Amino acid sequence: MSCINRLLFNIFYLTVIYCYPTYKFLTNKVDKLWLLYFMILGTYYVLETKFLFIFRFLIFNNCILYILYTIKALFFLWLYHPTFLGALLLDSLYGKIIDNIFSKINPKIGQHLTKLGYINKAALISDIKSRSNDKNSDDERNPLLTKEDNEDNEINKLKSKKQHVLPEYKKLNNGIEIPFIGLGTSRINNIIDVIYNSIKDGVRLIDTAFKYGNEVQIGQGIKKALDDGLCKREDLFIIGKIWTEHKNDPEKAIKDTLQKLNLTYLDLYLDHWPSGNNYSDPHNVIKQVPIFDFWPKMESLVEKGLTKSIGVSNYNVQSLLNLLSFCKIKPVANEVEFHPYYFQENLLKFCDKENIALIAYYPLAKGNGSKVYNQEHNNTLDSFKEECVVNLVNKYNKTPGQIILNWEVAQGIITIPGTSNPKRMKENLGALDFIMTEEDVKSLNIFGKKMKFCGCRRFFGMNIMA
Repeated sequence: MSCINRLLFNIFYLTVIYCYPTYKFLTNKVDKLWLLYFMILGTYYVLETKFLFIFRFLIFNNCILYILYTIKALFFLWLYHPTFLGALLLDSLYGKIIDNIFSKINPKIGQHLTKLGYINKAALISDIKSRSNDKNSDDERNPLLTKEDNEDNEINKLKSKKQHVLPEYKKLNNGIEIPFIGLGTSRINNIIDVIYNSIKDGVRLIDTAFKYGNEVQIGQGIKKALDDGLCKREDLFIIGKIWTEHKNDPEKAIKDTLQKLNLTYLDLYLDHWPSGNNYSDPHNVIKQVPIFDFWPKMESLVEKGLTKSIGVSNYNVQSLLNLLSFCKIKPVANEVEFHPYYFQENLLKFCDKENIALIAYYPLAKGNGSKVYNQEHNNTLDSFKEECVVNLVNKYNKTPGQIILNWEVAQGIITIPGTSNPKRMKENLGALDFIMTEEDVKSLNIFGKKMKFCGCRRFFGMNIMA
């Protein structure tokens, strides 16, 4: 038997002998199909002739992928063989040649291979460490690995511990998914850096509005993040809002917003308030735009591709009932003030029944609104210091903010806390990493103080909310 024949026969032999553990280790369906295909070709070669093997190899459309798979298959076989310590050397060569050189020569092919799972060195090294941990303590390092690979292991170990017990996304009634935790941008300083850093830290939901006066800066922060490759546009969920004075021409309003944000579309466009008049101004000549005239114009924005979804903000049950009686495109969301001090139970139940997502602003009962309220009412309210919140902080070893955000997400509510502190941004996302008991969730429902912090009087001269 020639050297080539002996080599091919050994490959076939090892493939058959170690078929089960190799196949069990693979999680990528494409890899499993490749392994089965490789075994079939090997079987044909041994039982028939080597020409059939060569013929099938040559007619295969992508020889490069086949060669790479062969290397990977050999690595898996050697990885599970107790005497083949040379697998570590092969892994090093595989990582350097395929990851660093091949990807640089042809980035597109490198990206394609990564997507298929052919370049996944970290996962292989992580498996070596996990099997090594069966015999050693978690604190011990694998002496067979380099210092760099051991450091990679520690990073992978930390990442593996980060588990989202609560879901990261909520599906809207039009099938689009929205992150449960995002960033509110009203009254935020240094907004360009805040947007950039929030995206860098993993925030994918950004809420803004014409009335906030920061759309240009938000657009600059988003552009900077996209240019630096922190994410893709389709990874972000951007919410905009039409102000009351612009309701007569929603198309013009959204195009103005898109121009300021430097975007081609929004993911969600909301009606900021259900009213269009300032009743305290006797010279006000702005006419109230009827909802049955305004909403079809909002629906046309979806049809024209200017926004993927439309919704409302600050609508109570009565306003929603009116809209639902005639709309063709149902609002996907209703953004309202919602926190333990202002638990809108009936509105939450109604929106759940109608499959309208509730988005909570002032979700932590913090910010300028609570400060103004405390000054006007000579109060010292602080949601973080409420006894029931403190008890849950001690019980779950979480921050007060994480407890309150978790309470909202557990009820299916999307939250958009505003902060310019990078530490708080990361902390907010950690609210998904645990789950409270039903009794603990209900314990926050009974603040029962009905304190609304967003004073719509400054916009309309009176409280227009029921």
